[in-house]
Amino acid sequence: MEDQVTQQREFVTPSQVAQQGPYYENPEGPRYENPAEYDAAQQQQQPPARPPGAPDFQAMRQIALQQAIEQVTAQRGAEAPPAQMQQPQVAQPAPPQPRPEPKVVYVRRNLTLAELILVFALSIGMVTGVQFIWQVATDILPRIEIREK
Repeated sequence: MEDQVTQQREFVTPSQVAQQGPYYENPEGPRYENPAEYDAAQQQQQPPARPPGAPDFQAMRQIALQQAIEQVTAQRGAEAPPAQMQQPQVAQPAPPQPRPEPKVVYVRRNLTLAELILVFALSIGMVTGVQFIWQVATDILPRIEIREK
């Protein structure tokens, strides 16, 4: 016990570990003497087997890519006949297409409670404001005297 306490621990940085000793990814797994062996082993390793029922993303990507290619070729085939595709195409402006008039539909609905409260508050404010302005104009303004020196 005393031996363990009196011993000094040596702190090792990760870069020192990479320069010394064996390389490994897992303590129970294989060990490599230098980074080149580790890289070579990683390239030779097969990707882990996927569990049953898990989606195969690589196959899904391939299918999506094929479908996208088919869609693009179908669109290009529909736009120009094959005889014109062999000749160099000159960009021609497309004729303007008339826009259909949008159909406007008016829907009548009842006011919500918040809208009713807002309308009520605005109407009270306007009536009170008009009364205040009338009082100032008829009662306070005539009391103001202008004196000359």
